[in-house]
Amino acid sequence: MRRLFLLILLLFCVPLGAEHSKEPILTSQTRVLASPDRIIVRFAHPAAQKAVQQLGYRTLRQIPQLGYAVLNVPYGQVDETIALLKAKGLVREAYPDRAYRMAYIPNDPLVPNQWNLFRMNVPAAWDITQGNQDVVVAVLDTGVDYTHLELVPNIWRNPGEIPENGIDDEHNGFVDDDLGWDFAYGDRDPMDDHGHGTACAGIIAAAGDNGYQMAGIAYRCRIMCVKIGLSNGYSYDSMFAPGVVYAADMGAKVQSISYFSDDLTPLLRAAVDYAWSKGCLVIAAAGNFDEPYPIYPAGYDKAVAVAATTSADRKASFSNYGTWVDVSAPGVGIVATTWGGGYTGRFAGTSAATPNAAGVAALLWSLQPNAPVQSIRMALEYSSLPLNDPVVGYFSNYGRVDAWSALRLLPSLNPWYPTSPTIHWISPHRLPVTGGVVTIFGRGFGWDANAGAVLLQGRQLVTLSSRPVPRPRQGLRVLEWSDSRIVVQVPNGAISGWLQVRVHGRTSNRRWLALDPSSTACATAPSDAGIAGRYGQGAQLSGGYAELLEADGKALVARPRTDNSKTIELRLLVRGLDRNGVSSISCEYLRQYVGVGDSVVESVQLYDFSTGSYPYGVWVEVYSARANAHAGETLRFSLPAPASRWVSYEGDLFVRIVVNTGNADARLLIDKLWFLWQ
Repeated sequence: MRRLFLLILLLFCVPLGAEHSKEPILTSQTRVLASPDRIIVRFAHPAAQKAVQQLGYRTLRQIPQLGYAVLNVPYGQVDETIALLKAKGLVREAYPDRAYRMAYIPNDPLVPNQWNLFRMNVPAAWDITQGNQDVVVAVLDTGVDYTHLELVPNIWRNPGEIPENGIDDEHNGFVDDDLGWDFAYGDRDPMDDHGHGTACAGIIAAAGDNGYQMAGIAYRCRIMCVKIGLSNGYSYDSMFAPGVVYAADMGAKVQSISYFSDDLTPLLRAAVDYAWSKGCLVIAAAGNFDEPYPIYPAGYDKAVAVAATTSADRKASFSNYGTWVDVSAPGVGIVATTWGGGYTGRFAGTSAATPNAAGVAALLWSLQPNAPVQSIRMALEYSSLPLNDPVVGYFSNYGRVDAWSALRLLPSLNPWYPTSPTIHWISPHRLPVTGGVVTIFGRGFGWDANAGAVLLQGRQLVTLSSRPVPRPRQGLRVLEWSDSRIVVQVPNGAISGWLQVRVHGRTSNRRWLALDPSSTACATAPSDAGIAGRYGQGAQLSGGYAELLEADGKALVARPRTDNSKTIELRLLVRGLDRNGVSSISCEYLRQYVGVGDSVVESVQLYDFSTGSYPYGVWVEVYSARANAHAGETLRFSLPAPASRWVSYEGDLFVRIVVNTGNADARLLIDKLWFLWQ
């Protein structure tokens, strides 16, 4: 009865059009980009909703599958309302209604050259399948121009709904959703009023063999129109998460999401996990900042993060990168449909890369409609071509998507493709003897919850099962397991040794895990490194996690921009901290500068998440010194309290090392960089 009640509430919820028309603001205390007059809540008890309404807060929308609701609050009173409802004990959780931006880069006129198809071997894939009308790809965006001649043949129509009869025929909580749904303005018409969504839809499934100008990658699949974006380009949790849930519930096999936000939210994470549980693959844009810092929903384990490449198989200069990015796909100068019936040849950004990857996923499901979501994802990722970019090196975990290779690989994934797992990094790499939680990040671990083991010094430490495994005698627990990330509890009394992962009899490379009886702190090195000014400004970087892990004479080397600034701006990502369990953080740093003067000053900065979600807050200098001082010495400094201010919701530190060298031939060599916490 409770579920039915919530669905009925959804039918009669307040229209969202007016509420969603306002520009986002930076909230007064939490400093996140969010709606000025809406919040997301989970009520504390059954009577709480009525009590909240009696306080004057309207329920705009229920999301029963996830247990959340959207409330209307006075303009600009987001944080104040959250504090009030928590103080009264009426909500278990409450958050600002976070804003999302499109991940595209506007560009110039049409160039009728679909190079992306050839680079991803799509024509060869079409000899195997051109798609299947039973395979539906949901485009979660600003809507879709469903009258475009290239899209009309492939627009999904809800088979259970009779149009315009004013009845929710299939009892899904949406009246007359025959073409999808508009979660931005709360109505039945998902027509595009911006253009971004129509471009993405055309890349995926513009009709082929119809005499018009272009063909989508999966041109016999269908497009579900799920409008989550306003005409100004913004989306919010309150429209985004219900859109993800709707697409999964209505049978979409793939969701193409060319939107991103700065930080994760429990609501959207729950929505992505829900889609995965329904056998629906979420594919999302990695962002356009040329940084190693993760954005969301792409950064979630159960979403595929997509970077952008050029026609030369190079990383697009704007694209984000790092071990957290899963695959890459063409994202510069892409031919796409436009709102109003036209075309462009210059659609660009990770917004363009995402539908390219989504189209290939649709071809995979067309070949094997009953394949589990894990197999589709593994085929997409394992068949990708690793790209070692001459500027940035390997910039995604798996590589650039290849449609033909993916289709050839899929039939062999029953149940497992014989590839050896690979460990990229572990965090922390040093624990106290009392043990702790360790994240193992890499690839090829698989999704089978009964097929893997973690080894320490060749001995089986953990055998995975379908649920977290308590081992009272050993104190062990597997907390998480995915194809690229394992989180495991190391017990009190374990000994130092080589850590490896074994899957289906194949064993990974090894990483040293130290358990230190002389320290109570955990220690880790940055997992990902980048540098500003690589594209056209001359900055260079070589090395990463392995070079920063030990003082062994093998250093990370950074060279400055060669333009007027002569600046080194090193960008580092540190992962695997326990945000709720960190009381103090310090740094150990061994470095040397070459070719800098006595007056040059180095600045070590961390992003302060207490001032706002990235990038709306402040970078804070936590250490500075003359660059040519302390050469060959290990520097030690502590971060100002409270330690939690430096740690993101996901347990990340964002770090910058900035120095104006004054010399284009200067170098920064870092032989060791550890962050220690307890």
